[in-house]
Amino acid sequence: MSTLETADALGIELVEMPDWNCCGASSSPSMGHDLTLALQARNIVLAEEMGLDIVTICNECYNNLAHAVQIFSEDDKKRSEINELIKETGKKVKGKVKVRHLVELILEEIGIEELSKKVKIPLKGLKLAPYYGCLALRPKEISIDDSENPSAMSHIIEALGGKIVPFDKYAATCCGSSVLLTSEEVALRLSFEILQGAKEAGADAIVTMCPLCHMNLDFKQKRMQKMYETKLGVPIIYFTQILGIALGLDKKKLGMDKNITSTKKVMEKIEGLKL
Repeated sequence: MSTLETADALGIELVEMPDWNCCGASSSPSMGHDLTLALQARNIVLAEEMGLDIVTICNECYNNLAHAVQIFSEDDKKRSEINELIKETGKKVKGKVKVRHLVELILEEIGIEELSKKVKIPLKGLKLAPYYGCLALRPKEISIDDSENPSAMSHIIEALGGKIVPFDKYAATCCGSSVLLTSEEVALRLSFEILQGAKEAGADAIVTMCPLCHMNLDFKQKRMQKMYETKLGVPIIYFTQILGIALGLDKKKLGMDKNITSTKKVMEKIEGLKL
């Protein structure tokens, strides 16, 4: 919801890929690496036929797709093997498409200066912790930013008038989403450390750029509170939600009422900034 609203406000035309399929996320590798590549190949072919770049709002989708494009463009043998796997579709992948995360697209195509001009509600006084996760940053061959010290979201948040809290220690760590089903305790511990880090830094909210990270930090927060016998209550906001608020878009259209951990206090603070 928030991605479509903010993209429209920024003049970015998003064209949905017809009959797209799941990238396989963290489940397909258990069935073999080639299955993961075959799933990516089908989507990449669709984009190649459309003559458009692929834009994703998920780190894991970005990682899978960008890695596949790299393989298909550089490894003729592997590309032929995968094309053999998807031959029933009647399509052949070339690996000639660019995969972009929406964060880097905004920075590269809109730019910080132009973005700041579009701000209608400056987020002055709002303390935010940008959380990148790991899969849009590693391996470095497909990273959208510095793998250890990312700054892309910080640039966007600062352009909106928000304040970045000291959060570097946790910004690019893993939230554990890939092991949530097999090792829940490990996943919850990793996410708990991130939430605690944001709370100790005085953040009003954590800003994410990946739905899987968002789910782990938001949906599982009550489970973590019970597990560690402590209160958290850290709002988790997707970056296009906070971007949309700064652009003056309707909070309901941005889905601010759909986050699991209440965003009420954040919105009250933003409403105060408008006065």
